Amino acid sequence: MKVQKRTSVGGEYAKLEKDFGEEDILEILDAGNIVTGDYGDRHVFKMKTRGGEKNMSFNQTTMNYMIDAYGDDTSTWVGKSAKVWLVDMNVSGKMRAVVFLTDPTWKKVRVNGELKFMPEKAVAEVEKEINVDEIPF
Repeated sequence: MKVQKRTSVGGEYAKLEKDFGEEDILEILDAGNIVTGDYGDRHVFKMKTRGGEKNMSFNQTTMNYMIDAYGDDTSTWVGKSAKVWLVDMNVSGKMRAVVFLTDPTWKKVRVNGELKFMPEKAVAEVEKEINVDEIPF
């Protein structure tokens, strides 16, 4: 299903700690909507959280992870699970916890000093590439 532009979406938005926390598994309940706001368009999905059914905005990184995991048709995401990850990032000069969602089987890893989220199979491949004999300590 194609996502339609809206200026608002009914319902309450999920709140960190109250409705979800790091490594919680949430369920995607709808195909999402594009909501126009002061800072541009946002992708908003209805999610099943520990606080009930709530709206969540998916940032572009989360959208990319979901596309990698489930494809680019958001109607096929309905009923799928998403794992919550929190990453401290500088947002407008302040350190904030930024939420990313991935397929629940994905792992958080550091590759060449950069934090990444990737499928478990890809993590195993990255770990194979590390030659312990080449580590200088």
